[in-house]
Amino acid sequence: MKKHQIQGSIVLAVLTLVYCAVVFLVPFQRNNAIFWVSFVFTLLALAAQVYVVRTAFGGDRDAKSRFYGFPIARVGFVYLIAQVVLSVVFMALAENVKLWIPLLAYIVVFGAAVVGLIATDITRDEIERQDTVLKANVSVMRSIQSKASSLPGIAQDEETRKAVAKVSEALRYSDPVSSPAISEIESDLASCVDELQKAVVDGDKASALALAEKAGNILIERNRQCKLNK
Repeated sequence: MKKHQIQGSIVLAVLTLVYCAVVFLVPFQRNNAIFWVSFVFTLLALAAQVYVVRTAFGGDRDAKSRFYGFPIARVGFVYLIAQVVLSVVFMALAENVKLWIPLLAYIVVFGAAVVGLIATDITRDEIERQDTVLKANVSVMRSIQSKASSLPGIAQDEETRKAVAKVSEALRYSDPVSSPAISEIESDLASCVDELQKAVVDGDKASALALAEKAGNILIERNRQCKLNK
């Protein structure tokens, strides 16, 4: 068992022990249904924290996914605190309260917690999906930017160095997010930068300058299409 799982189990066991100590050491009236209904619902809330923690942080999720799991854990924690407080209050007022009142309160709190857990879990899944899509959408431009950024360092003359540095700088500040509407022009840009890279490596100054200008023009058109498609 992993270290954090052991620690979580210990914390849960301690919380359960503390709760039991409170409700059995404090002189509540225990010969009534309200006490035992309150006690059972709170034990269920404590047990539910195992599921909550596993949903929030368990499995083979990465660090970012576990970070997104904190809202799920918060819902579970708020539910537990609300249940504990309500149970103690109703135990103290057991002689003056009808059974249906605490029973209804516990069911409502439980229902709200279930809805909250489902909603936050769905939200996390959607955020993770959007992160995955965004990574895929920026991969093309990041690859082009990476190639272009290396060109000034390998240029063999000052004029070529300035030309490719201008392209690299323009790419650096260009919108990195791709879309199907601009995939064709990005393919042209990628091919042009590949040709530019070859020309720079080969020391072909004339071709390098012409390709640098071409890449700049393609990038201008891409930027224009990006704005039109937003």
